Amino acid sequence: MGYLAGRGPECGPAAARRVWVRPGTAAPVARDRELAAVTEAAKWPPSLVLVEGIAGVGKSALVAELARRQGVEHWVATRRCDPSRDRAPFGVLVDLLSTYPRAFGPLGPAAGAVRAHLPELTDRLPPSPARPSGGVVAAGFREVIGALGRVTLVVEDAQWVDRWSLRVLRAVVDHPPAGLTLVLTYRPEQVGPGGPLGARPGRMTRTRVVVEPLGRDGVGRVAAQVVGPVSDAVAAALWRRTGGLPFAVAELVGAVRDPGALRHADEAAAERVLGRVPVPWSVRDEMADQLRGLWGAAASLVHAAAVVAAPASPAVLGEVAGVDGVEVARLVRRAVLVETDAGIAFRYPLARQAVYESLPGGERRRLHERALAVLGERWPARRLATHARGAGALSEWLRHGVRAAEEAMAAGRDDIAVGWLTELVAEPALPADDLARLVTVLCGHGLRGARHRELIPVLERLFTDQRLSERVRAEVAIGLGLLLMRAPGDLPRADLKIRTAVRTTGVAGTWSLRGVAIFGMPYLGNRSVEECRRWQGLVFDRIDAMPPGPQRTTLLASTLQSRLTLGDAGIADLEDLLPSRVDPDDSEHLRQLGRARCNLADVCAWLGHYDHARALLADGLRGVESAPYVRSTGLGTEARLDWLAGRWSGLDDRAEAIVAANPGALPVTGEVRLVQGWLALAAGDTARAEACLRDTGLADPESAVTPVVLAAIAALSSVALDRGDVRTACTHIDSGAEILRRQRVWAWSGDLVPAAVPAYAAADRLDDARRLVDQTAAGIATLDGPYLSVSLAAAYAHLAAATNPPEVVAPLYTAAAAQHQELGLPYLAATLTERAALLGAPHSFLELAKTYEGIGAVIAAARCRHHARRAGTPMPSTRGRRGYGRALSPREAEIARLLADGRTNREIAETLFLSRRTVEDHVANILRKHGALSRAAYVSRHGS
Repeated sequence: MGYLAGRGPECGPAAARRVWVRPGTAAPVARDRELAAVTEAAKWPPSLVLVEGIAGVGKSALVAELARRQGVEHWVATRRCDPSRDRAPFGVLVDLLSTYPRAFGPLGPAAGAVRAHLPELTDRLPPSPARPSGGVVAAGFREVIGALGRVTLVVEDAQWVDRWSLRVLRAVVDHPPAGLTLVLTYRPEQVGPGGPLGARPGRMTRTRVVVEPLGRDGVGRVAAQVVGPVSDAVAAALWRRTGGLPFAVAELVGAVRDPGALRHADEAAAERVLGRVPVPWSVRDEMADQLRGLWGAAASLVHAAAVVAAPASPAVLGEVAGVDGVEVARLVRRAVLVETDAGIAFRYPLARQAVYESLPGGERRRLHERALAVLGERWPARRLATHARGAGALSEWLRHGVRAAEEAMAAGRDDIAVGWLTELVAEPALPADDLARLVTVLCGHGLRGARHRELIPVLERLFTDQRLSERVRAEVAIGLGLLLMRAPGDLPRADLKIRTAVRTTGVAGTWSLRGVAIFGMPYLGNRSVEECRRWQGLVFDRIDAMPPGPQRTTLLASTLQSRLTLGDAGIADLEDLLPSRVDPDDSEHLRQLGRARCNLADVCAWLGHYDHARALLADGLRGVESAPYVRSTGLGTEARLDWLAGRWSGLDDRAEAIVAANPGALPVTGEVRLVQGWLALAAGDTARAEACLRDTGLADPESAVTPVVLAAIAALSSVALDRGDVRTACTHIDSGAEILRRQRVWAWSGDLVPAAVPAYAAADRLDDARRLVDQTAAGIATLDGPYLSVSLAAAYAHLAAATNPPEVVAPLYTAAAAQHQELGLPYLAATLTERAALLGAPHSFLELAKTYEGIGAVIAAARCRHHARRAGTPMPSTRGRRGYGRALSPREAEIARLLADGRTNREIAETLFLSRRTVEDHVANILRKHGALSRAAYVSRHGS
């Protein structure tokens, strides 16, 4: 039933006080109001505290915390009643009192009647009367309780207390001992309106505390206690699945294999992760407790509700169960089921799932058959499809499943539609014609969603399914190839699948051309510019002959960004090819137009047309709301734009959410990992920066997005150079320069070339630096790329710095900084201004520090303040500044971030240009303000 726990230093006799604690009970979370109420009521004996709430709502955690608090001052005993045990007479009181450690107060002779029940206490009890009756024993227990002194007795699940113990407790309430606090927890649906002791007022101060299910915020706090912070979407999904019951929340998140996935998951990812978790055993046991004793019509109705799986009327449940529905009211009173606005249902989905999975297979199938017959066409297709599948009715399962997929598509929920289609095509008995039709739909919709890892094995199986014709299998191969291009390392296989399939006779023209368009994209693989242009020409010849419509826009969306990247057309000319107006009811055309705009926005962001990129993104993202994968590519571009523009607040969390929603999708995750790497570098966290930058696809550049890889290479080179590792820096640059020269797509030179010159200069390879700069200047001469031009200006300044005096170089850095600032690149502009200032240009290091701080680049700000101190610049006085109380000061916040990353005091001091003694003082303040007993405890609680 529990365990006996010691409660700290003694008060009174030397014998240890004991507190009976329910197994697995954790401190209550999000229960401040309820805990304050029970604590206050328990302070003033004689008092009766009634804690009311449904099963699993957290009553045990609440009273366990109360017991811990009370146990500091006096003896506390807790006993949980269990209906599965024989209800021995006075069993509750025996368990409560048998470990009482002290001498009793004055006892009358009646107390001797309990000797047989409390043999542990016989040395402190008077003699027993001969063969005492139950009434005499009850009086004896009352006598013993009156002699305990100041105590707290806690009875959990008092709705199951044995009748003899109940008789004594009622007598105690009528004539209470002066030092007694009695706490009872119970389920209100299983007792009368006055609680387990009835409505009798008695002479104790009575306090009733109702514990309600948690709201979404409380659920999020419970989850965070178990696995760390979770996203709002995860908290909402947990709340829906558990009904706000803390024990169910804790059990569910505790069973998630990868808790880190919960931190940034969006709604779809949250449902996907939690949907894979089996029903926790504690939930199964709790439901078994609730169903114990049900039989006949009541049990049939509960089983029917589990199969129907949605709120329904008593009449519908009765029809499905094949019994009269009048028993439903009793089940609601017992809280086995609840009444909602939509009908009768289980309190939360996990409870329903536990009951459903406990049913024998034959009974489940029979109830699904009944539900399908009773509900007819009245319910949504997704419900009917579930019942048809459960009943084994193939034709109905196909009909309703297709309708469910169509309804999901119409609602813009492509991932849900793909889920239905995936289940349908996995049906072995599906006729060949139906399978072919569904496979074609699945391929098209699968590309819009973010479930490529689940779809790839499905399409691989279908590719070998002999029920499908050669033409359909070729279309499957194209869809499979397009999905494989998202997965790291699968580009060669994707290339082979598509090349083979597009030659198959009869493949749908647009579908085939969409595969061909992939070969015209310079982003992926190592195709030359000439090869890309040849494939693009094939597609554009067909586009020119196509009338306006979704098929034409689909192909434009796959090719326009490639033409802009290679400089074969201007932005305005390419946008003119897109339709200016689209039927608002044509969701597919709207999605393809949105995809085209998102793709063009991405290229504009690499070229430096930032305002135009944001305008295209705003329109594009609206069009792809129902296409999660395409939307994520647009959000990745937006994240990169925000980093460039210095909009860093919350950016890392947004980027992590994109990664969580697109596991294994390198074209999406690579770009946002690049942004996170840049952010980590600016925060001085080089270990995390290197990890993020390598996650961009550096291990297999041909399967990654080339401009992202080149930008990551540039950043890693800078990290190595800052460490003094010139050889590694040049190795990185050499690999990037080889990619750039081989593919000759100079639109991607903007990040690499300015980083290459300092690395080559440090290695005394100025000829290599000049050759790369000259090649870049020639390559971008015909491109409309503002960022490419200002990056080249920075590269020229770096080149000049290698051979010219400061008075010559400083103006070059100042001019390059001004060009970056005018383009809207404040962080990059500040780094160039800092270089100019170090060479003697009249720039204020303190003003630069403010610029950096405004962006969020705290390490650079600290560096500039250090430069100012070394230059003898008067520093602002700290006198008269406001105190921060228990909040962290800005300096403490900077140090706290590095402390949470596990940095030593020496490392923090070097990063922020402070003395170690200053850092030690700040760290002590941080630990004190956060209530952390040690540095390790702080890192454990706040580390990423």
